[in-house]
Amino acid sequence: MTNMSNRLMPIEGTAVKYGEKLGIIQSISESSGKILASVKWFNGDGSKVNLQDLTCGFQRNMEVRHKPLSYSQKSLGCGNVVSVRIIGNREQVLVDFPDKGQQIWLPYESLKFIKGPKLRFFRRDKGAEDAAERFRLKSLAHAIDTWNENSGALSKLDIDPLPHQIHLVHHILAHGNLNWMIADDVGLGKTIETGMLLKALSQRGMARRILLVTPAGLTQQWKEELQNKFGFGDFRIYGENFTIDEPREWGMYNHVIGSIDRFKDPEHLMKLMHAEPWDIIIFDEAHRLSRRQNGMSFDSSMRFKLAKSLRKKTDALILLSATPHQGKHDKFVSLLELLRPDLKKEIGTLKLNPELLKEMLYRNNKSDVTDAEGNFIFKGKVTKAITVEVDQAFSAFDSDLQSYLRKGYAQAKSLGSAGNAIGFVMTVYRKLAASSAKAINSALIRRKVRLEGELGQLFSIEGLSELDQRYIGELEENFDYSAKEFFDGEIALLDELIAKSEILLLNDKKINEFLNGIVNQVLNNNLEEKILIFTEYRSTQNYLFEALSKRFSHSKVELINGSMKHQDRREAIKRFEGNGQFLISTEAGGEGINLQKNCHIMVNYDLPWNPMRLVQRIGRLYRYGQKKRVIVFNIHSPGTADEQIIQLMYERIGEVVNDLSTVGDEFHERLSDDILGEIVDLVDVESILQEATLEGIYRTQQKIDEALEKAKSAANVQQELFDHASSFDPNDLRGGFIPSVEHLTSFVESMFNYLGIQVIDKTHSGKVWQIRVSEELQDSLGMRKSRWDLTLDRVIASNREHIDVLDLDHLLMKHMLEVAKSYSFQGQTASIQSVELVTGSLFCGFLRWQNNQGVRQRQEYMTWYVDSHGDLQVNDPRVLDMFKSEFSSSIYTNELEQNKFHFKCLDISIDDKLAAFSSKWMQPENYEVVSAAWLTSDKP
Repeated sequence: MTNMSNRLMPIEGTAVKYGEKLGIIQSISESSGKILASVKWFNGDGSKVNLQDLTCGFQRNMEVRHKPLSYSQKSLGCGNVVSVRIIGNREQVLVDFPDKGQQIWLPYESLKFIKGPKLRFFRRDKGAEDAAERFRLKSLAHAIDTWNENSGALSKLDIDPLPHQIHLVHHILAHGNLNWMIADDVGLGKTIETGMLLKALSQRGMARRILLVTPAGLTQQWKEELQNKFGFGDFRIYGENFTIDEPREWGMYNHVIGSIDRFKDPEHLMKLMHAEPWDIIIFDEAHRLSRRQNGMSFDSSMRFKLAKSLRKKTDALILLSATPHQGKHDKFVSLLELLRPDLKKEIGTLKLNPELLKEMLYRNNKSDVTDAEGNFIFKGKVTKAITVEVDQAFSAFDSDLQSYLRKGYAQAKSLGSAGNAIGFVMTVYRKLAASSAKAINSALIRRKVRLEGELGQLFSIEGLSELDQRYIGELEENFDYSAKEFFDGEIALLDELIAKSEILLLNDKKINEFLNGIVNQVLNNNLEEKILIFTEYRSTQNYLFEALSKRFSHSKVELINGSMKHQDRREAIKRFEGNGQFLISTEAGGEGINLQKNCHIMVNYDLPWNPMRLVQRIGRLYRYGQKKRVIVFNIHSPGTADEQIIQLMYERIGEVVNDLSTVGDEFHERLSDDILGEIVDLVDVESILQEATLEGIYRTQQKIDEALEKAKSAANVQQELFDHASSFDPNDLRGGFIPSVEHLTSFVESMFNYLGIQVIDKTHSGKVWQIRVSEELQDSLGMRKSRWDLTLDRVIASNREHIDVLDLDHLLMKHMLEVAKSYSFQGQTASIQSVELVTGSLFCGFLRWQNNQGVRQRQEYMTWYVDSHGDLQVNDPRVLDMFKSEFSSSIYTNELEQNKFHFKCLDISIDDKLAAFSSKWMQPENYEVVSAAWLTSDKP
């Protein structure tokens, strides 16, 4: 035997053996220099035995609970005995911990024999008087925790996830393979879906190292979104927030965002390839990764080569693109081969076997997505074109401006590539003129001042491609090229243009129509109506601000633009949604804002050349949560050549969208929104418009028609393939134990009661709890205060700083879940009074699957109801509804044979379920019955 001074003291509850007798240690004492153990033997007797005469009494399949040696260590939880061994003269027990998916050898002295649910069920142990309610709370705690792990939907998020976003995360995690193309329609929240996926993977310990590769202009936006909405505060932008001098420095950066065009540079790519492998790599706007096939050879872009190199550094690749096909099948196939190189042969026959996409491509359409109640999210919109007729003064100005532009474009053409900047300035002036008289007037004055040598340093046109694309409009209006004349006589022509533009400002028909037509018309119907106004340019924004402030006061008008800090924009929006009435936004200011709660009217004071920008503008109001029909006013002046072309572009896009949205003889409005997003992303209209002045309106119309016909054909081909992709199906989520708000509310209020937390008041229609925690609990959890205002409603909390969201990252919610799930909370078995179900048995527990390397990939928490005849229902909706209300105990239990019969039915169902969801990517891991109960009912 081991020397007693060097031996672990067994804990109370340890199973021991004395000769052939088995028993449980009740206590340890010392007498006459001997250490004695009080043992209760399994035959019912009890006695004191010299501790050194006892050996390990644990046997295979016994259930045990681990107790650590010190308070600084955490218990490994409950598990099942697999085997016993003697090594180094010490007795150890191999314990299978199903919740951890681990088998660990432990000293038997640190294990306590426990009665698990199955043993208690067979012994007809109904538990304490309130066992039924403890059963419910234990089951709910596991269900809540598991659903959050599978979807990330209940974590600390500054968003309210939609069903299609939750489903996407759950689908990818449950599939077993983490290589997917997410091709959701424009405006459905690929950023949010990505953030939720990363959050869920991080909670599972599967996303410690994350690399996100984006277009140059979106790196900062991604960083802001991941930090502000998902709590990822440690993402760093390569080349901006940090640089790498030596490969070992990569170890300091586990969450990295980088520009695709920076990473593709050979010098940076070499540094990147020295980094350790990544748990997951994500490419945003993956359609930019181009590889074209020429006969039997391939022409790969540097971007594609970057992605191919990085593919070797991860087992999980996510590609994001709303339009991955773009009518270019070879390019689409290349993306799929990059995503799933193991299926290269099958992908080669994609046209014959398009159902293959279901294993790698996920796409949702606006027309299909619903809210939690199954209602379609998008309520429809009305677009009204407001025409501003031009007068003689404007026609004269426009004629002189067109002459100026033609001379500028001619000079640019004569200089070749050296004249690119001149052409760029001419294009910007055209856009400014279409925006407002004030915008072009300001630009012309700046140009003249530049020629007179009174402006500061220039910035280069070469840098524009690396700038955040949201800010281009605000930056390009201040762009200038040279202090020398573009062409002879430029200053004289500028003087004429400036003088004529100032005459226009004295009687600006466009702003008069805006104020007296649109604004007055809206306010005549509702004096409190709020209006969102968009423009591309800051000069126009300031012009509108002064006009509205003069008529309605400064306190009613707010601005948001790219020069403002994130917090300043939030404050402006808060004022607008409070007492404000007008919000004027630029493209950069409007990116990421959601105003659907209090506003449904938008005015586009100018129309962007890139129609996708218009789709994105409308998306600020036309999104989930909008209770009214969105009304959009588009202002334009068809008297100018450029505005005629822009009007023509939008009309032709509308015709194509309407054509593709007609099924049979019926027009589908929801479908038209899907197609609009596809068409404007498939056609490069902006480049056509840039050439319009030189080519004339007829040739421009031809080019627009040709481009749209190609886009229409590409959209049809793309849709035929995407019909085979995975997508949101509300029925997929209805079969699981998904905790509702009623489940969460009931759990929280009952746990308040068990933990002695006082509810002082309930406000906001019962959605906010004002609570007081005891001093003991406050000290135990390290809480900074005893009184809290808590809610499950993210919207309420976002509008009130003193109210905290009780999400699964909140200290108190974590504690309540931990307590309810613990073994000491009891509730493993109970006898429950049932109203809805006939007499039978109810089981709750986990099914788990692992990947081919033994890493847990999927875990589902489920309920099984077995009636007296052995008929079994998995996640019966009636059972899930029962969990919304407090359980009452009864005195009923089955006989032993009936209990064994019901458990046999359970085992068969579990085995079938484990097999049904297994694949070549996922293998069954284990199952765990957490609780078992008898249901008593007055129903026959």
